[in-house]
Amino acid sequence: MEARSLSECGVISNWGLVEVQETQEQHIFGHSSHYDFFIITQQVTDFHYDFKTRQGSAITDSGILYSLTGKPVLYKPNKQLQLREFMEKNNCVLVPVKIGRFHFFHLNALAKKLIPE
Repeated sequence: MEARSLSECGVISNWGLVEVQETQEQHIFGHSSHYDFFIITQQVTDFHYDFKTRQGSAITDSGILYSLTGKPVLYKPNKQLQLREFMEKNNCVLVPVKIGRFHFFHLNALAKKLIPE
C-alpha cells in the first residue's frame, strides 16, 4: 500500500485505539492539532508506536498517514461525545483496545488480505 503524505489532521495526541465490535475494524481516536478538537480516523490498517519516544504513526485503508504523539489513552466510548455519535450513526458498539508493548496490530486482517478466501 502506498501512503499519502501526512494528513491534513497532522499530529494526533491524547490518542487511543477503538474497535468496532461487530466488524473488528479499528480506528484511532484523539486530539487533532490541525482542527483543535477530537477526531476519529477511518479504519486503520497499520500503525507503529515506540513506547520509549512516545511517538508513532498510523495508516488508514485509504493510505492517509497520521502522526501519533504521547502515551496511548484508554477511552470509554460511552463517555466521549464523538465516539457516542459514531456508534449511533453506524449502529455499532465500540470497544477500547489496550496498546501493549508487543501489540501485533491487524495481523489477522493482513493475513486475510494476503490469502483470499
